[in-house]
Amino acid sequence: MKKRILIVDDEKNIRIALKQCFKGENYKVEMVNDGKEAIEKLKNDRYELILMDYQMPNKNGLEVLEDIRKNNIETRVIIMTAYGTVDIAVDSMKLGAVDFISKPFTIAKVKDVVRESIKKDAIIIMGERDIGGSLNEARDAIRHGSLEAATQHLRDVLISDASNPATQNLLGVIEEKKNNGNLAQKYYRAALSLDATYAPADNNLRRTAMYSALSTGIDLG
Repeated sequence: MKKRILIVDDEKNIRIALKQCFKGENYKVEMVNDGKEAIEKLKNDRYELILMDYQMPNKNGLEVLEDIRKNNIETRVIIMTAYGTVDIAVDSMKLGAVDFISKPFTIAKVKDVVRESIKKDAIIIMGERDIGGSLNEARDAIRHGSLEAATQHLRDVLISDASNPATQNLLGVIEEKKNNGNLAQKYYRAALSLDATYAPADNNLRRTAMYSALSTGIDLG
């Protein structure tokens, strides 16, 4: 399936040049000339990437990017500009732009940046799927009493993402099942140190602090 790219630039010659540079590649390219049109497109269609100019009439690229995020549209955005200042680059990244291209640019540069951005997006999506799947497999293993298998699934998650509170919570559950209450509480606290709002770990920590029957009411998240 072709990856969809939206080009947002008020200069027609730039839009056409960018579209031409992707000719023959595995992309479907669409073009609009301002932020308002871009928002309307994004509300109705899904794109893998947006190439957006900074200097445009009515609203500049950063203002449009802010509107995109306010509409809960998470499409990856690359800002293009002839005003290649550090401030613009920093502000772009703060608003969630994934890259910044200074004009004038070469066709090779644009292709490289786009290719790398789409590749990173695919890796992130696949990583999220793998982590979610491993966590669910760990939960199933715990429910069936296969604690060693559950531990292995959680080790796999830790290799990809050591900052996920669900992993620490489930490691705590495993220790509870082994009657290691103190170690279980350490894992629950570790989960909360990663995310103080993670309710399953909070529930488990409160419960184990209050009751000696550790395995009653365990929250797998």
